[in-house]
Amino acid sequence: MKYISTNRMQDFEFHDTDFTFVSWKNNRLTVSAKYLNVHKNAAPNNSGADMEIAEAQITFSNPKIIEFEPCRAWKTDENGNSYTDDPYIVYTGDEARDMFVKELCNTINIKDFDPREGAYLIFAVGKKSCFIVRFNFSHINIAWDDYRKKAWYELHKQYNKQLTLATENGDIKVDALITCHDEDVYSSDENGKAPSVFILIKYGGKEFRGQGRDSFCTDAFASLQKNLPDGVKIKSCMTCRHGNFCPVGNCFGELFCTKDVTIREKSDLFFYTEDYTERDNRSRGYTDICEDYKEQTADHFTYSDYLYHLGKKMI
Repeated sequence: MKYISTNRMQDFEFHDTDFTFVSWKNNRLTVSAKYLNVHKNAAPNNSGADMEIAEAQITFSNPKIIEFEPCRAWKTDENGNSYTDDPYIVYTGDEARDMFVKELCNTINIKDFDPREGAYLIFAVGKKSCFIVRFNFSHINIAWDDYRKKAWYELHKQYNKQLTLATENGDIKVDALITCHDEDVYSSDENGKAPSVFILIKYGGKEFRGQGRDSFCTDAFASLQKNLPDGVKIKSCMTCRHGNFCPVGNCFGELFCTKDVTIREKSDLFFYTEDYTERDNRSRGYTDICEDYKEQTADHFTYSDYLYHLGKKMI
């Protein structure tokens, strides 16, 4: 292979890498690795960015599987305390090795791979459940030919915002994490394209998510709204009847407020979004909110496809 790295695990990011069994012979365990990322300052990488390797081959010399521990299912009681009914089981020796190889044959997704207490610990998700493996090896060789693209974490931007929710108990503000990707960085779904925008909030002690492909987030906000409990609505410029996108192209995160004028069609927005002073005065963010908020409805024109993604109308 074109590139070979020996005993330089610190040069790689194993999180979300897929391992698949290749062989175990001559006291060497070999796996193929997809979605493995190599740091930009690693000797074989001269691209100037952390890169995702198309497919690597990883060989562990003198591997010894010390323990294999299946994860247990945890529950939450009425007081919010976590507990499990599953017994604590740890396999060792040949049994541990056989169980690890069986999981590898079905492909595992690595969530953590670090040295810990005199051994290496792998936390992974298998075909049916997760597990923890503790093992040792004398050498690790990682070999590959080509790069696929920049590492997924090089391709996204994150924004920490506050989002207002209208609830039965009044308006409340929640922290919102918006993650946007420059291109598809995860495996494609059945429709051939992966989500590129994710929104995460916490409300009532639970996490709620929205996701979409529109680079301007309208479908992600609509997705989040659909996932919220009944009686809870997103209250922001994105969902307001006065929040319009620019008719000739937007900047990410930007809407234009038209609460003081009547907008009946797309062309009515040209002056308010192209005149420098008007644009500056009317520019708003997706999560902004003011006392003049009014919910979008199908009988009032708003240059936004938010309601379309909710399944209510076309712009």
